Amino acid sequence: MNDSLYLVIDQGGQSSRALVFDANGTTTLLLRRAVATRFIAGNRVEQVPADVVSSIRELLVDVADRLGPDLRRLQSAALVTQRSSLVCWHRQTGEPLSPVISWQDTRAAAYLADIKLDPAAIADLTGLRPNAHYGASKLRWCMEHIPAVSEAMDADQLLCGPLASYLLSAITREHSVAVDSGNAQRTLLWNIHCGDWDETLLSQFAILRRVLPPVCFTQSDFGDLDLGGKAVPLALMNGDQNAAFFGVGPLQSDRLYINAGTGAFIAMPWPADDPAPAGLLKTLVYQSARQCLFVAEGTVNGAASALDSISAELGVEDYPRFLGEWCQTERDVPLFLNGVGGLGAPWWQSDFQSRFIGEGSAAGKLVAVLESVVFLLMVNLTRLREDRDPVVEIVVGGGLSMIDGFCQRLADLSGLIVLRSGETESTARGAAFLLAGQPGDWRSVFEQFKPQPDGTIKQRYTNWLKAMADATAMPV
Repeated sequence: MNDSLYLVIDQGGQSSRALVFDANGTTTLLLRRAVATRFIAGNRVEQVPADVVSSIRELLVDVADRLGPDLRRLQSAALVTQRSSLVCWHRQTGEPLSPVISWQDTRAAAYLADIKLDPAAIADLTGLRPNAHYGASKLRWCMEHIPAVSEAMDADQLLCGPLASYLLSAITREHSVAVDSGNAQRTLLWNIHCGDWDETLLSQFAILRRVLPPVCFTQSDFGDLDLGGKAVPLALMNGDQNAAFFGVGPLQSDRLYINAGTGAFIAMPWPADDPAPAGLLKTLVYQSARQCLFVAEGTVNGAASALDSISAELGVEDYPRFLGEWCQTERDVPLFLNGVGGLGAPWWQSDFQSRFIGEGSAAGKLVAVLESVVFLLMVNLTRLREDRDPVVEIVVGGGLSMIDGFCQRLADLSGLIVLRSGETESTARGAAFLLAGQPGDWRSVFEQFKPQPDGTIKQRYTNWLKAMADATAMPV
């Protein structure tokens, strides 16, 4: 009998979570600490670095206390974070020099537009698109606007990188300085071909290589965590969405994967040598000394965040309690052109203005927002399926997947079976699967949604596609 346990630290926008899994993928412990995210004028979204670090240190103490004698069974740990969040800190003291600048933050959009990067060249080098959500333009902003950062730079004491790399230095016994390739990619400075920082991109953003941590595989020896005096190897570091795609086990070529939370992300396993479909991203989701896995990915910036934003504008409180029912009962549902957080794949229009087309009640409008997420995913899904082996099903996870109406609309429009895992902690479970060595008996139980003939939702989708083509001047 395998009695091994695996610890995952999952740091997010609202909380830091510590989860312990057994060798079958069962959650045996889940602890959390709230962490605030501040939304500030000028498209700024921040967290306080000290608060994030404190939350994780407290969780490590609590995990050791709760496990007690079972602490001996803990084999290794993983750290997963939001992929495009960034921090600057002092090399010698470890003190943060900037806020945690969230992945949702686009304060440096004007700078990015000014340097006029070639989207095709960027896609070839990084697998991504020029986008102010990514770390490079944020790092440049910090260097130009935060005196402590520029002073540390002048003194050769500056370190900058994804949130994961800062947390690594703060919570490991060795104060390790490194970044995994999954998070490194989201800086827009990482070369997808050589797996390291790209000199051309560093030059374009006027960033010196020495301020960035060295890049490691996502599965590497990152140092040790201290849990009650026991050294637990931190053996995996990755982005949250990257790990989430493994929440139900190994990636399968006949499946599409959707994780719908604050944002929504759709992915399909992709050959290492093939470019992503036009307008989509090619994302490294896992890398070890023996294996390198990519997906083609579409991103929807405004999923639950769009529902939160519009519900606040409409004055609707506690909408999650009622949205599932409204999906069944609301008949007058307008269209919503969703640019919350910037319009993502495949349009990439950061300044797109969200709007409703048609009238409806507050409940009807929130259903329209939910449908807009489904519609945006469908556009990306269509591109992913072109000229590929047949896809037979979609695996969905994340908070929005708990709404039946979300899953059923996805099934009806795609004509595919939708499998809902029922696992709300997809990110942590995926990280545990990778930590455990990708076991073949990783248990997953699915609820199934089969396509139904629904002409109403198909007609709304057709109308929405036309409205988006008119609004973006880009047919899809």
